[in-house]
Amino acid sequence: MNTRTTTATAGLGAAALLLTACTGPSRTAAPDAKATPGDARASGGAGAHSAPGSSDRYEVGENARNGSLTVKVRNVHEVDAIAVAGGTKRPGAGARYVALEIVAHNGTKAGLRLTCPPRIADSLVDDQGRRYDVIGDLDEIPGNPQCDERLRPGAEKAMVLAYRVPKSATIAAWEFSDSGREPSTVALRGSAVR
Repeated sequence: MNTRTTTATAGLGAAALLLTACTGPSRTAAPDAKATPGDARASGGAGAHSAPGSSDRYEVGENARNGSLTVKVRNVHEVDAIAVAGGTKRPGAGARYVALEIVAHNGTKAGLRLTCPPRIADSLVDDQGRRYDVIGDLDEIPGNPQCDERLRPGAEKAMVLAYRVPKSATIAAWEFSDSGREPSTVALRGSAVR
């Protein structure tokens, strides 16, 4: 099993993922009232904070750290569909996909799963503080690690994360954490997402 991915390979995987990019001016809109409870998750249940927040804040292109894990968000895209093994996945009515191209560096002392549970804890956060989980079949996106593949200690891997969000959601940030720590935040406002 090949666990090395170059930046060029990640670019090819991202190209396969981004079948139809959304274009047009950015807009701020109210949250989609038709979003189902499975689309967003509250962090911590009742009384949870509503804004993306940690003391560790980063921008797209920076090496964001959380514990022994370092992740760089290289690019952010809105897409109408994604390529997966065996076909194309569409988000359905009232939704869109947001894709993040990342490079993860494992500074821990154990291998990390990147596409299947248990994996890095992460969520996309809108301007209302709603958190969206990554899609369940990340390992089916061309160029992404296989489900049983682990990122070795000291190694890095380029891959694509995809999230299904309401069309009207204004995406503000991406959060991730290593082993239950307080999450680090990467600001996405002003990127290629509205």
